[in-house]
Amino acid sequence: MVHYTKVQSNGNNFLVCDNREGIYDQETLTRLTIRDCNVKTGIGADGILVIEQSDRADFKMRIINSNGFESEMCGNGARCIARYAHEYGLANTSMTFETLAGIISAEVDGVKVKIGMGDYDASHISEVHSLTVNQMAVSYHFMVVGVPHVVIFYEEGSMTREDMLRIGRSFDENHTVFPRGTNVNFVTKLDEGTIKSTTYERGVEDITDSCGTGSCASAVLADLRFGIKSPVKVINPGGTNTVYFQKNAASSVQIALEGDVYYSGEITCAL
Repeated sequence: MVHYTKVQSNGNNFLVCDNREGIYDQETLTRLTIRDCNVKTGIGADGILVIEQSDRADFKMRIINSNGFESEMCGNGARCIARYAHEYGLANTSMTFETLAGIISAEVDGVKVKIGMGDYDASHISEVHSLTVNQMAVSYHFMVVGVPHVVIFYEEGSMTREDMLRIGRSFDENHTVFPRGTNVNFVTKLDEGTIKSTTYERGVEDITDSCGTGSCASAVLADLRFGIKSPVKVINPGGTNTVYFQKNAASSVQIALEGDVYYSGEITCAL
C-alpha cells in the first residue's frame, strides 16, 4: 500500500509521499505518479512530492510531475511540503530542505508559508527573444528559477486560454531551443503592484491553476518591463502568490515566495 496526503496552494495540487525509508524505487515512483495523478482514472494531481532523507538539510524534496517527468524545483510544491513537514513533525516552523535546484529555506506560520528561493542569474533577462508559432512571431524573455521559464507579456483580452495552450505546448516541445522543455508564463499588468500570470507547466503539459516558480519569474520580469517593485502580488487562475525580490550588483536576484497552503485529505492506494 502507498499512503498520500493531498495538499494544494492556489489550486496547484500535489500528493505527498513519505519515502524516508526508501521503500519506493524510481521505477515505482514514476509508475505511481502516472497512475495516481490521472484525474480521470486515479486520484488526480499536478504531481507527487516525495520526501526522502537528506544529510544536508531537514529532508529532501523530489517533485515528479503528472507525466512522470522529475523536475528540479516547484515553488508551490515547496511551500506545500514545508507545511506538511511542520504539521507531521519532520521540521520546526523554520526549516531547510534539499531539492535538485539547491537548498530551500522555509518559514511556516499557520496556513501561510514563505520560502527563500535563493539567488538566480539576472544577467540575461533583459534580452528579448522570438519564436514563430503558427506563422506568428512571439516575443519572450527567459529566466531560470530552479526550472526554465519563458515569460510572454500580453495585453488583457488579446489572448485566449486556447492561444496560451497552443503557444505553451509549441515552446515546451521545441527541444532545439529548450533541451529539457520549458514552462511558459503569460503575464499582464493589472496595477502598480499587481500582475496576472497564467502558466503552461512543463511536465503537467497543461495550464495549471498556479505556479510558484512561474510567479517568481513573472514578478522579476514585470519589474524589468513595467518597473513594478517588490513585493509583487501575482494573481494566478487559482489564487494569489506574493513575490519578494532583491537585485544586487553582481547581476543576480534573490527571491522569496509566499502564499497559503491547505490540506485536501488522506488517501491510501494499492501498489
